[in-house]
Amino acid sequence: MKVLKNEPLKKHTSFRVGGPAKVYVIPEDDYELRKLIEFLYEEKLPYKIIGNGTNLLVSDEGVDTIVVEIGKALEGIELIPDANVYLLKVMAGTLIGKAAQFAADNSLAGMEALRGIPGTVGGAVTMNAGAYGTEMIDVLKSVDVITKEGKLLTLTPGELKLGYRYSIVPEKEYVVVSATFALKKGDKKEINALMADYQQRRKDKQPIDKASAGSTFKRPEGHFAGKLIEDCGLRGYKHGGAMVSEKHCGFVINDGTARAADIYWLIGEIRKRVLLEQGVELTPEVKIWGNF
Repeated sequence: MKVLKNEPLKKHTSFRVGGPAKVYVIPEDDYELRKLIEFLYEEKLPYKIIGNGTNLLVSDEGVDTIVVEIGKALEGIELIPDANVYLLKVMAGTLIGKAAQFAADNSLAGMEALRGIPGTVGGAVTMNAGAYGTEMIDVLKSVDVITKEGKLLTLTPGELKLGYRYSIVPEKEYVVVSATFALKKGDKKEINALMADYQQRRKDKQPIDKASAGSTFKRPEGHFAGKLIEDCGLRGYKHGGAMVSEKHCGFVINDGTARAADIYWLIGEIRKRVLLEQGVELTPEVKIWGNF
């Protein structure tokens, strides 16, 4: 497997910020991944898992730990015909958008709204990612994970306790290896038309051309984070190179000059302003690594 020292994590995150990982490891297949996790457990070596880095803010000083990449080396899609549904087994390093497009190309319906999610399947399962009313739980049949001891388990969505942007994967220290989706046959033209519609909505309403981590905050019950932030007069608000998107206030973006510290400060300021002025506590959807 590939091992890099002091690898800049800004190369691996969609915010395009972040200092180095002390050790950065890229397993070549699921067997290497499993043996690596087993080794790290036995040696009591702390580690973090990274996929496409689309929901991650890493501090400017980086992380003094091992980072394991579940990326292109762990890609793969297998179509398994079944009596009532079609099963799509997808390796964790595959982009969820690529899996959704594969489903569409094979006239399989159910993943259309997931096409524009930029993360990997592993990351999407871990946070039960979703868009436009569809979440991973709606199409998942089972998930293969590696336990922190290096054992392989197959779990159902119920066993993963999938909820809004939640699963037990992080707290149990599982590593997602693959996910199997249960899909149904549909009309290819209708599937692609619906997918194109979702894509156009994203393009029209979200700053997809800017460096960001997608929606910065979870949706607070009974509210929309972007609306709360806009009502506080924070549209376009800047700190250093970090800015509240003028296109969609639920996104904090990097204008190209931001440091991780700028983004972190702005997230904190937004939370403070919304709590004081709107009485609502925003919870970041973005994961934070390192010291700020």
